[in-house]
Parts: sequence; C-alpha cells; structure tokens
Amino acid sequence: LFDIVQKARLTFVQSVADLATRPQNIETLQNAGVMALLRPLLLDVVPSVQQTAALALGRLANYSDHLAESVVRGDILPQLVYSLAEQNRFYKKAAAFVLRAVAKHSPQLAQSVIDCGALDALVVCLEEFDPSVKEAATWALGYIARHNA
Repeated sequence: LFDIVQKARLTFVQSVADLATRPQNIETLQNAGVMALLRPLLLDVVPSVQQTAALALGRLANYSDHLAESVVRGDILPQLVYSLAEQNRFYKKAAAFVLRAVAKHSPQLAQSVIDCGALDALVVCLEEFDPSVKEAATWALGYIARHNA
C-alpha cells in the first residue's frame, strides 16, 4: 500500500514538472492550486519526490513574477534554504534553481531570497564537490547580485 502511495507522489511531481516546461500549461497548473500541493512534497521522505517538487516549483517560478511571488507568499523559500544544508546534491541543485527563478524577476523578489537567508546557504553550495551544484548556486547568486548592482 505504501509503495503505491509513494509511486503516486513521484508520478504527480514528475507530471507537474513536465507540464511546467510548457507555457500553455502554466495557467491551468496555477488554477489547480499546484503550488500548495507541491509545498509539502518538499519534505517528502523520498528524496526523488523532494527534488522533483523543487524542480517543478522552480519551473513555475521561472515563468512569471506572479508565480515567483506565490513561492514567496507560500513560505517555500525558508524551507528550501533550510534543506540546502541537509540534502543531497540533486536537491541542492533544484533548490538553487528555485531561488534563482524567484530572484531573477525583480529587486523585491531578490530581496525576499536574501531575507530568507539564502545567501549563506548558496555560498556554502559553492564549496560543494559537484560542479552542477556550484553552477546552480552561482546562477542564483548572479541573479541576486544583478538587482543589487
């Protein structure tokens, strides 16, 4: 029974992440309340569910400033920042992508990323062995810095 539920959660986040790659699906996902559905999955016991939920949130936030603001209003950023120190490299890369996707839209959203403590967490990611984590952190820091130049 638990295996079925686990597979369903993974299938759900994979489907949302896939749908979020196509602009024509964004409004439907937003209207379905997908942001609120993804948030608890960031804390799922299955790492691949956590990572894919973060990826889906990043793709949504990347699409528009309105969706990026939804990530901020949904208190998702502190959860991501906290998890950056605890999780594996795949999650770190996805979490840094969400932070970048939020920060890129405006100075105010970049400040929201800063306010949740993301700078320290992203700097720590620069020390990771995995180059993809370093790259994701560098991109996020770059978008934050661009607004503060």
